Amino acid sequence: MKFVVIGLSVTSSWGNGHATTYRALLKELAALGHDILFLEKDVPWYSGHRDMPNPEFCKLGLYKTNEELKTQYQEAVANADIVIVGSYVQQGVEVGNWAIETARGATAFYDIDTLSDSGET
Repeated sequence: MKFVVIGLSVTSSWGNGHATTYRALLKELAALGHDILFLEKDVPWYSGHRDMPNPEFCKLGLYKTNEELKTQYQEAVANADIVIVGSYVQQGVEVGNWAIETARGATAFYDIDTLSDSGET
């Protein structure tokens, strides 16, 4: 299957727990033979602290603006079997709506920061 994941960061674990979670998930999907494109907004606070600038388990696409995201990756999103938009993506509602409108395959939202509201720890 072809996956496109639009997430906070896979290249930098600096100041966030998303990168390590994405790395583990994407490594396993790649090990199962899936083709993965991870799209990450290129922001200064992560670009200056990249501890995995070239992940071996996925293709990486960096974009500066949502317009650049939409222009450069429209075909990839349209042709993916599944498009996942993760929590904390900047302008996430806009990006999520675009993914839903553009994708011909399945779309999903991945809330990477869920907490139990049952009171258990």
